[in-house]
Amino acid sequence: MSSRTVKQRVGPGIYLLRFKTQYELTSTFLRVQEHYESPEFHGRVFSLEQYMDWYAEQNGNFTYYQDWSGFNVPSTAFAPFYSGAFDPLSRKEKRLLGMLARLRGRFYVIGIYQGGGSTLRHELAHALFFTDADYRKQVREAMRSYDTRALGRQIAKAGYAQHVIEDETQAYLIAPSGKLGAASKALLPLRRKLRALFREHATKLSVPAS
Repeated sequence: MSSRTVKQRVGPGIYLLRFKTQYELTSTFLRVQEHYESPEFHGRVFSLEQYMDWYAEQNGNFTYYQDWSGFNVPSTAFAPFYSGAFDPLSRKEKRLLGMLARLRGRFYVIGIYQGGGSTLRHELAHALFFTDADYRKQVREAMRSYDTRALGRQIAKAGYAQHVIEDETQAYLIAPSGKLGAASKALLPLRRKLRALFREHATKLSVPAS
């Protein structure tokens, strides 16, 4: 992470970090993000080498730094990094923690890079789901009437732990990425409902979310 990284408060308890390059972004967030939502490493302490070996085994090569373009991490995910459980920290991890050290209470961190396309809207959907109880309640009520299990299985297969499937489902329906979120005909009405909810609640954000 370089001095070109910009931190911006974009909503109540929501902080956006903008990186110059995809490599800077992904290499900074990798262990924090995967401690939070990896199907293999969620809740575990691990080294970068351990993760690289596992990812390469799963994908035929270590392509993580090219595969991901946005990150979303709740404040709770940073606790073991501050407590020393992940020591030694990389230089980039230390800088990340330093940028967030003065934040208190419940917050959410989004990371994107310049040229990341529609990534921001997807990550903001995650942030609202975590920080806005009313948005989260309305999203769950809307999803209750639809069968999203097939999409959930696709998301899990893409490399997400089970505890984030609900959150990822709503975010991918609102802002698809690749094949994920390519809603079936039966889910198109749900997509319209979720996008309407997102637009309604995104009015409190200070960045364009359309």
